[in-house]
Amino acid sequence: MSMLRNEGLKCNAAMREYMAERVRVLKPRQVALDRETLQYAEKIGGLQPGDTFKYANAQGGISKAVVCSMYDLPKSMVHPFLYCFSGMMTAHLFAFEILRFYLKQTGRVLPFLSSGKEGNKGLFKKLFYRNSGLIRKTEYDSYYALMAQIAGKEYAYRYYTPCTDDDTEGNLVEIYNFAKEQGLQEVTFVICSGNPFYDKRLLAEWMWQLRQEKFKDVKVNLVLAHCPIFLPNLPEVVPEAKISEIYLGYIAASIGPLKKDTVRFNGVTKSEKPERYGMPGVFNADWEKVRDIIVNYSNMGWPNYQEILYGIGHEEAVANIILSDLFARASYTPEDYDRGAEAMLKDYISFIGGAYTRQRGKFKLYLKNTPDERYFE
Repeated sequence: MSMLRNEGLKCNAAMREYMAERVRVLKPRQVALDRETLQYAEKIGGLQPGDTFKYANAQGGISKAVVCSMYDLPKSMVHPFLYCFSGMMTAHLFAFEILRFYLKQTGRVLPFLSSGKEGNKGLFKKLFYRNSGLIRKTEYDSYYALMAQIAGKEYAYRYYTPCTDDDTEGNLVEIYNFAKEQGLQEVTFVICSGNPFYDKRLLAEWMWQLRQEKFKDVKVNLVLAHCPIFLPNLPEVVPEAKISEIYLGYIAASIGPLKKDTVRFNGVTKSEKPERYGMPGVFNADWEKVRDIIVNYSNMGWPNYQEILYGIGHEEAVANIILSDLFARASYTPEDYDRGAEAMLKDYISFIGGAYTRQRGKFKLYLKNTPDERYFE
């Protein structure tokens, strides 16, 4: 606390790294969460297939964001791209599941797209900043590499584009610029985050941003495929596929901001700088049920989540953020991710009957011949 006070009670990326270099976590803490709390967190942050939201767009009209099951996408979409992002290193499995069932239902292959660097305050620096390993460089590089393991490089990397922005708004700008460079006047992004708690935050922020003048040249349609809670019964999985410091951090970062700087869909707001639409089920939620997650595991978040939701003082909130960051950094190794990712890929590839190779023939035929059984149900 003395160190924090001397540095002005900050918890930005620089301060987190400063503290991580000087404070050592000697042993991991016990991490547990009951299924009921997990499902309630999903209720707060997730959405249901069939949910729709109308919002003002940069073209001067009204757009509609659609939520669907990953197994039942809208059959008529304008220039659709399967967009995999968010940092959850399970998302590529959900994306491939979407890909193969869309092909079975429509006969069309969804092109694959990803973006996102490493914007989580340095928490994953030791994971991405290395020269070898299956998961490395950036979030999006990892997604492309993981997808290539299942679908082959030709499909996975066809629309590979280096990206530069670190945050959620930056990701939207990246894929918008991609669509613009493709010469499209309208595009549909089928969003697959792999994160069942992230639906409301993602749509709340992107729908609000898409009214801006900088998005006027291409009409962007949003189709969000809800990804269910996935805690596989495998000996080794990545930290995002088990109850871990990292997993709870993603939950906290997904639901924590939902009451912060909101604006109604009619444009009414009390915030000087609104950042997201107020989403249904947020303001009447029982936030005490997820207090432990927000207060003790916000390793990717900001202290004002605790201040707004629970009235916690700034000093205590900053200390909670720093502590959760320190525990999260000490909770994994890059090798954990590689072993877990390889184990999950092996299980999924076995389930669908093998990875795609050129020797198997046409990609469409390969997808069509994968099992009709659903991996996530």
